[in-house]
Amino acid sequence: MTTGWGRVGADRWVVPAMDTVFSLVAPPLAGRAGADALVDALIADWRDLEARLSVFSPGSEVNRWREGRLADAGRSPVLVEAVAACERLEARTDGAFSAHYEGEFDPTGFVKGWALARSARTLERAGVGAYCLNGGGDVVLRGTRADGTPWRVGVAHPYRPGVLATVITVPDGERLAVATSGTSQRGAHIVHPGDGWRPRHSAVTVVGEDMALVDPLATAALALGRDGSAAPSALVTRLGCEAFGFGEDGRPWWTPGMPRCAALPGA
Repeated sequence: MTTGWGRVGADRWVVPAMDTVFSLVAPPLAGRAGADALVDALIADWRDLEARLSVFSPGSEVNRWREGRLADAGRSPVLVEAVAACERLEARTDGAFSAHYEGEFDPTGFVKGWALARSARTLERAGVGAYCLNGGGDVVLRGTRADGTPWRVGVAHPYRPGVLATVITVPDGERLAVATSGTSQRGAHIVHPGDGWRPRHSAVTVVGEDMALVDPLATAALALGRDGSAAPSALVTRLGCEAFGFGEDGRPWWTPGMPRCAALPGA
């Protein structure tokens, strides 16, 4: 029996994790021997990452390190890798994404996307070529649904509740990670690390292959949107991804490759 999962179908599971809900739909796992053990490995990794890297848990490894109760030499490989990955992201985004905005290391904007990316690799190493992993609205997909149709991801319109701004279709055989950062649900919660500017009326959806990049990149792109779409678009394309968004003026924008996987206004 899987621990902490609610099986809601032959090929699908749901679990609360990281203060949100994670789900997995994997048609190849329906009736497969060892499916429960594989799913257990996914949730064990999520629990471990949360226990080690959550700044909201007083006894977490990252908090013990931040408070000086854990020496650098005593850090686990997981924490060492997370710190290094966040430093690389800060350099690659020219500081638009930072895990050090308020001084102390805070990997909150990185952990969920990294967890999904790790799970995608675990599934693929196990020979699972079709799946949909969803962590709080950030989605990693590969292959097709059980009926052979492509996975599709609806992107909520930031200004029209209940309306989709676009639908992203996963190209055949590709892994696609989709992450959105915006202000419509959580308000002005994103801050540009350089000057403190907060987007208030915009949204960015980024698509690419690696959720460990796509998720923080959506945050970085949103933070760059003060002067329009040029800066966020340039960053996204420079890092090999595509994006669709709405600026502070309410106008939609997208990178040149985005129409390959999404229906866009006038595209």
